[in-house]
Parts: sequence; C-alpha cells; structure tokens
Amino acid sequence: MALDPQYMDAIKGFEGYNPDTNGAADYKQYSSGYGTKVQPGDENIPPDQRQAVYDQRFQNSVDQASQSVDAFAPNLPTGVRAALTSLTYNAGPSWQQAGLGQAIKAGDFDKAQQLFLQYNHAGGEVNPGLTARRQQEATWFGGGQTGPQNSAPASPASPAIAPPQSAPPIFPQGAPQPQQAPQPQQAGPSPLNQLPPPMPLQIQFARPHPVDLSRLRAQLAQAPIYART
Repeated sequence: MALDPQYMDAIKGFEGYNPDTNGAADYKQYSSGYGTKVQPGDENIPPDQRQAVYDQRFQNSVDQASQSVDAFAPNLPTGVRAALTSLTYNAGPSWQQAGLGQAIKAGDFDKAQQLFLQYNHAGGEVNPGLTARRQQEATWFGGGQTGPQNSAPASPASPAIAPPQSAPPIFPQGAPQPQQAPQPQQAGPSPLNQLPPPMPLQIQFARPHPVDLSRLRAQLAQAPIYART
C-alpha cells in the first residue's frame, strides 16, 4: 500500500531535489533527484525528462522501503508506518535488528518513538539535519504534522524567540529616584461651551408711508415760467 501523498511530499522535502545527473556524494552513494542512487546512463536523460524519471525512481524506492516495513511489522498505524518507511528509505532497514525493531514488534510505540530519535548520525557523528528530520518524523507516531510544506531539506529547529520586554531602569543604591514628569490633566469643559446658545437675529423693516403731492403741485403751478431765448 502506497504512503499518503502528504508523507510522500514530506520525504521529498527532507531529501531535497538535485537535477544533476552526476549526483552529489553522501555517506553511502552518489545521489540525484530526491536522494535516489545515480544509475549508469543518467547523463543521457534529456533535461526535460529528468523530473519524470527522478519522480518515478523516488516512488519505486519508497515503495520498496514501505514493503520492507510491512514485511517486518504488518498492520502498523499509518503514522508509525510512514515514519519507519522514511527511515528505511533514508538509512536502510538495519533498525529492524536493533532495539527499535524490538519495540515495534512488541507494540511499544512510546519506546519506539524515543529510540527512533537516535537515528540522527552520519559518518559516526550527530548530524543537525538528520536530528531535525528524525524529530519531525517522530511526531508521526502520534499522528502529528506530516512534515514541511516546502522542498528544502530539513534544518535544525530554531527556538521560539519571545518578544523583548522593557526592563525597569536600575539606579545606584541610595541615589535619588528621578521623579516622573506630571501627566497632563485632561482639560475641563471650555467656559464658552457653558454660554447659552445665541438668539436668532430678527430683522424688521419700516413700513412705507403714503406721500401727499398735492401741496407740491400747487407750488409748482404758481412758479413763473421762463421762455427759452
């Protein structure tokens, strides 16, 4: 039975991708693609076909690793099976003859999870990348996250950094403590706001009076009239 695609993507992320047909040397072999062994004639693979070839080679190698796990301990929980498959693909099946294999056979997955973390050595020394990988794979025992969401190889986890907090100032013993500047008090309501609202302005116009023109007409009638010369 094939692994869940999420686990497959996680293993790809752990291994990283190398398109070079000559591969890169690791502690066991020259590897290309997603950590698979370089094969004779790889240099003749057209560049536009390498991805498909490496994908299929990776799928076949993971299938072989999962078959080895199933033959050793059938019907394992999904996460445990995926973690052991990833370990087998990465380091081989030697774990089956060690304490990890005994714990798996006994169904003691808590102990197996602790022993699993010890497979973080390369060339006889602890490898930070393998340490981070084993820690991530070990979470699969309990149904944890399936792995990184990118294709970069795993790197040691960084501790969480708490946001800095401002420390109180330190003064010599007996020195006068500086006084804090008084905080400005909130201004009270303005006196202008307490005045009554202004009364609306009322404009009055004078009423027109009738004009008596009779007297003016009488005076004009008596005035002498001068002829034009």
